[in-house]
Amino acid sequence: MNSTTERRRAGFPAAAARIWTVPPPQRGLGRQAGAILFRYLAIAFMLLALLAVANPHGPGDTSGPASRPWDYQRQSIDVEGRGLLNIYSRAAMRGTAWLTRASIERQRDVYRLNLLDFLVGDSTAGRLIAFRSANSTVLEVGTEVLIVALVAYGILLRPSRRTWALALLLLVGGTFLVTKPDATVRAAAAPGVAIPNVMLDVVATAAPSDRIKAGGQPQQVMQSLAGQYWTSFVSHPLSRLQTGSGVLATARPESRSTVLSALRKGISSVNDWAIGRHGPERTFISTSALGYVLPFAVVLGVLAMLATCAQALLFLLCLAGLFVLPFAVEGPQRRGAIVRYWLLPVLGCTVLLALTSLGSFAVMRLAEALHRSDEYIAVLLAGSTWPLVVAVLLVRRAIRRRRLSPL
Repeated sequence: MNSTTERRRAGFPAAAARIWTVPPPQRGLGRQAGAILFRYLAIAFMLLALLAVANPHGPGDTSGPASRPWDYQRQSIDVEGRGLLNIYSRAAMRGTAWLTRASIERQRDVYRLNLLDFLVGDSTAGRLIAFRSANSTVLEVGTEVLIVALVAYGILLRPSRRTWALALLLLVGGTFLVTKPDATVRAAAAPGVAIPNVMLDVVATAAPSDRIKAGGQPQQVMQSLAGQYWTSFVSHPLSRLQTGSGVLATARPESRSTVLSALRKGISSVNDWAIGRHGPERTFISTSALGYVLPFAVVLGVLAMLATCAQALLFLLCLAGLFVLPFAVEGPQRRGAIVRYWLLPVLGCTVLLALTSLGSFAVMRLAEALHRSDEYIAVLLAGSTWPLVVAVLLVRRAIRRRRLSPL
């Protein structure tokens, strides 16, 4: 066996390994940024989950932003009647109201506060202020010593300008955080709340409705949208359970019981519905209402969860910017890392907040539009529902006979 054959046999395993080993795919900057953003969001979700379990805010804590009660919060779900069907209808209607209220409140929280700032931001800033007040002399002397040491480091050792500038910027950032913690936390939490409100204002201006007027405040727009959503999925089926029609759908919560009492005294059929004599009809109405609101509530809950995680991540990234951005003076390599691991996630959070806000607005408008279309169809088919069902069954039977008949 000559040397050439030996070399060929010796090189065969390496060649085979090169052939059968698939090289890792080259990932672009966009895919890398997406993967980093996904990991950051997962970390933000776990952090929020841990804080929610720890519950640093007690039930009596009122440090959060005050909010005026809206109409859906003042409406009670009263479904009278005895028997299994009425008990089921009452439970299904309360479940529908709970799902609708929860989806509205999650969206409302996104537009009025940053959850991570509410849970730990204000309390941490308060503790830092108390620490600064209790140790003001030590902090002032320590800052002066660090400044003198930094100047001596620059004069005696003569480091590069980039290193000296980095140390100076880090000292300035740390000093600003210690001396102005409340302003720092407030500035870091502001973008997470401002972006959804801006998107809500833009969409309401571009696509106003009969209740949502262009140019209104974001909270007013959200209140009008939530009112329409609540009326479609709770007030309307509740009115049908109580009166057999939608006459109470748009009634004010405080006057709803008065109007119902007047209708019960004047119209016997309304009284029959109110006391629960239409159990099967009530069961169908409450079941359809629960099934109708469930997918919309799930979608709105998922969008609110994504928006909350994006808000928390944006809050953390803005706080980290005080100590991340100074490293940009060290050169192009550090700038590339800052762009990949800080700037692109910030932009990704901004885009995600904008998309979730648009998605929530679109889902609530779509839910309202579908409910209105159902009402219009019901009006068009009034008095002809059963003939239509019979016609569909006859056509289906004729088609089946035609398929089974021999040729």
